[in-house]
Amino acid sequence: MVHPSSWADAVDYTRRYEVETPRTQYELPGLTAEYHQGGVPVLVPPLWHTVVTARLAFPADDRVTLRLAQERLATALARVEQIYPLMPNGLFIQVAYGLPYFRERLPAELTDEYMPRSAMPGSEGQWAVIDSIQFPKDPGDLVLERNDLAFHFLSDYRDHIENVLEVLFQPGEQSLNGIPAAAVYVGDLLTVTTIRRGFVGHNMPKLMGERLGIPGAEHIPAGSMLFMGFTSTGIDTVALSNAPSFETIPGFTDQTPTSYFAHGTAMHLSRTAIDIESWYARTPVERLQRMYHARSTGDPKSLTHGSAPLPVPAEFYRSMNRMATFEQLVEQLREHDAAHHGVLGHGVQLHDKGRLLQSVLSKHGERLQAGTVYFLREDFSTVENPFSYSTGDEISPTPRAGLHFVGFGPSSQQYEDMRLKMDGVDLQQRYQLPDENIGLAKFLVTTHRQNFLLPSRAHRSMPLAEFL
Repeated sequence: MVHPSSWADAVDYTRRYEVETPRTQYELPGLTAEYHQGGVPVLVPPLWHTVVTARLAFPADDRVTLRLAQERLATALARVEQIYPLMPNGLFIQVAYGLPYFRERLPAELTDEYMPRSAMPGSEGQWAVIDSIQFPKDPGDLVLERNDLAFHFLSDYRDHIENVLEVLFQPGEQSLNGIPAAAVYVGDLLTVTTIRRGFVGHNMPKLMGERLGIPGAEHIPAGSMLFMGFTSTGIDTVALSNAPSFETIPGFTDQTPTSYFAHGTAMHLSRTAIDIESWYARTPVERLQRMYHARSTGDPKSLTHGSAPLPVPAEFYRSMNRMATFEQLVEQLREHDAAHHGVLGHGVQLHDKGRLLQSVLSKHGERLQAGTVYFLREDFSTVENPFSYSTGDEISPTPRAGLHFVGFGPSSQQYEDMRLKMDGVDLQQRYQLPDENIGLAKFLVTTHRQNFLLPSRAHRSMPLAEFL
């Protein structure tokens, strides 16, 4: 089928490929699934990732430049997507905004009117994106960042990302895929604060770790997509469609399908170092129990395990309260594992977090079944220490296994609740459990955190600036 095209464009791949552009930024058209050990379907994410954080480079009260910046960034992103289609073999670009952008760049009467607000008990009326906090297991020197923007670039081809980084942020003669390009440079509007590069793909952590001599890398199972071995993108653990959006699931925010920030979501960005040497000092069974739950009986050498429903031990089933909610039952199961096994697995810690506990009708009129996942991870491995570039951090030349966490959910309050459950402090104190028996806590050290608002694609360029 031949599409009409502008003969003034050298090429427009948006017309060559039939891609239905989503309203959200976090949905990635064209991803495929494959079957791993045990027949578990696994989503295959783009191989290469880069996050760029930045502060706006002009005065906070310069609203004329902010409106101009909105136009220029929108034009630049559209030009890039003409050359690199919205597919894994092209390029995905997500643009998110930190609270300093909304607090310092926009008048309070504007944000009061449009910002999504929490409807969760205990935080009603708060913005649905709030400042990130230091969690109980975080180190004392954790950096709570204050960036205005964060760009997330994803592609199966690293050169695509590097090309676009150059034309967006570096001055000079510009070209996209070798084709001369104009009106793409926006680097004069921004001060780049960090560049964070990484990957997620078959055997990549082992290949990279061994080549760079990272201690413990020789023990990473062949084929692993992440440094800790186990697959994180099983279909039953991935949010599909628009479930993470502010407006989709009732009870999280006040947003509706016609709100300005509909099809947007709360994004959490963090960087975590991983002690893979200590992790692989554990036996395969011990790693399986800490990744999933203490009663795990699957093949400990398998990289992929189904996560739901959790098997319930017979003695627990006989004693549980039949009138309890699913959330209460999972809490009782956590208590059982802590009391009888002395181990809390990461899977059981979060099993009732980030997924629907009962069937609901979404605000879009769609029936979402119990078990539907609404928290989405698009995190990726890294060997940076901590980043490849930073204006505020001392960068070590010694590579270190790590993770750049990028997560999307209906509110920052929901993420905070989920992350606190991951630390498991209450059960740890009640049963005097060591850190190495609490999920992954002993093996992960988070060094940087920040919450962002990821708008819809329609408002990904300087949201709300058009009202100034």
